[in-house]
Amino acid sequence: MICKMSKQLWDAKKKTFHTGGPRKLVVKNLGSHSGDSVLLQVSGLWLGESERRDPKLYKAFEFFTSMEKSPLYALKPPTIDGNLVRMSAVAEESTIKWLLTGLKEMNIRFKINHLGDFKPRNESALLQLTMQQSRILRLAHTMGYYDIPRRTSTEGLARILGMDKGTVGDHLRRAEKHVFDDLLTT
Repeated sequence: MICKMSKQLWDAKKKTFHTGGPRKLVVKNLGSHSGDSVLLQVSGLWLGESERRDPKLYKAFEFFTSMEKSPLYALKPPTIDGNLVRMSAVAEESTIKWLLTGLKEMNIRFKINHLGDFKPRNESALLQLTMQQSRILRLAHTMGYYDIPRRTSTEGLARILGMDKGTVGDHLRRAEKHVFDDLLTT
């Protein structure tokens, strides 16, 4: 998972993130992002052996694992503010209902700030990309792949995504071509 946190909060909390242990938890600071924020990559085993035997916890794990594969599109990286995680996403109504039902079943508190029809600013070429192309292009942008100088490389993106460098590059080039074709032919 990649999320954004204020530099001040990161400085205060980074010593509380233990690396390793039974969950092999790794919290990696990926660098500064837009002013006073840092991007974090969080990975590890979300369930230990005892939790895997607990049907309720395993159900939660299964829910979040399936949510990763659902057509739920984050509009920007989630942010962490204390114990709150804020996110903006777009999905079909049935996916939103499924998500909210799953969160209620697991007694996870949430608040919906806005729910409505998605109205893109214009007919964006980004909306025509495949889910994988959009995901990789947005990550590349977030991680500073297009900054001058670059803050990450195709190799860095591939490590984060757990993909081959060539595959990431191919997805980026296809997405870029689609976006540029749309911009330059209208």
